[in-house]
Amino acid sequence: MAEIIPFRGIRYNPKVVKKINDIFAPPYDVISVKQQVELYRKHQFNIIRLILGKQSKQDDTQNNRYTRAGKLFKKWMETGILVKDTSASIYIYTQNYSFEGKLKKRIGFFARLKFKKDSICLPHELTLAKPKQDRVKLMRQVHANLSPIFSFFIDEKNDIEKILKPFTKKKPLINFKDKEKITHRFWQVDDNKTIDKVRELMKKKQTFIADGHHRYEVSKSYFQEMTKKKGSKGEFDSVMVYFTGFNDQNLSVMPTHRLVRDIAGIENKIKTLGEYFKVSIMADLKAMFSSQSKKKGFSLGMCFKNKFYVLEMKDAKLLSKLMRKTPVQWRRLDVAMLNTVVFKHIFKLNEKQKEEKISYTRDSLFAVECVKKKKALVAFFPNTTKAEQVTKIALSGSRMPQKSTYFYPKPVTGLVINKF
Repeated sequence: MAEIIPFRGIRYNPKVVKKINDIFAPPYDVISVKQQVELYRKHQFNIIRLILGKQSKQDDTQNNRYTRAGKLFKKWMETGILVKDTSASIYIYTQNYSFEGKLKKRIGFFARLKFKKDSICLPHELTLAKPKQDRVKLMRQVHANLSPIFSFFIDEKNDIEKILKPFTKKKPLINFKDKEKITHRFWQVDDNKTIDKVRELMKKKQTFIADGHHRYEVSKSYFQEMTKKKGSKGEFDSVMVYFTGFNDQNLSVMPTHRLVRDIAGIENKIKTLGEYFKVSIMADLKAMFSSQSKKKGFSLGMCFKNKFYVLEMKDAKLLSKLMRKTPVQWRRLDVAMLNTVVFKHIFKLNEKQKEEKISYTRDSLFAVECVKKKKALVAFFPNTTKAEQVTKIALSGSRMPQKSTYFYPKPVTGLVINKF
């Protein structure tokens, strides 16, 4: 079900870029303005200059962050800062990390996934219009996948992992530890026999998008756009994906918190929550999370006016009534309940307003700080969506609300680029 293709990746040239570990960045959509500035300062060739360039008041249709990225990408290729591998390859990538007090090691690989009716990464989340508009503008200038789609697949016997592991005993091309103490290692595999084994096994696998829904949809629409223009298929008929197996080592999920701003009559709306939820005041953020984790049914954490609360749905029948128009698979998700009951029914937000008035973060302390400094009116903290729930929802053909999951850790950007 997954037709994967090796490719001649474009990578930073270690002969030119001496501090190779300083050129990587997180995925563009989790980079704050502060991080963007830090990454610019970190290295003159940091990938941030391509994936999330700075904006200027003088920007116009001819000169903007997208056109500058296109010109810079071309320059880096011409001057040897970036070089293309001589042989078609897949690329192994491991991340050693700590999650909830446990040490884990994820292993996976980069390859291209072909766009075909029977070769598709199943999504599990709805997407937003603005990020897709942003990414398609960039793609039209650079003609490349600068960042991978993060995908997982079911491999109960870990057959693909067994093929990849022997290669990880060799010295990696890249080996570094980041600020979060995650160790990243990267290898190139151009052995045709090995690649063919992986390709054959992947043909039997259904793949799921863990992260990169917007980039996946943009790549697919770009393929359709280019096919109409050129009348034939090219290397844009696929997308660069980081694949990893579905297991406890590889997939760790964190919640994504919601920050709500600019809502008229917020005081009355918060009071209305008491009609639907049992509202318990908590001493602090830690106590809120502790209490929330012990609840059996739906529960939400909330920070409003620097006070902390846990909200429990009072009436299961009322909940079923309010969520009757949502997919059946949604009805066990805290984040879906928050989206339907709180944002839609109580706050009266339509889809456009949700996109404009709600922002997202996985950093709970940052969320609290935003409320404290009045950059947000209220913060909500849903429970974590489990990886098993993601798989079931994707297989059902339905999708969760935007930003329902945060798979941790995310692959860094800058290890390898797919040019088409």
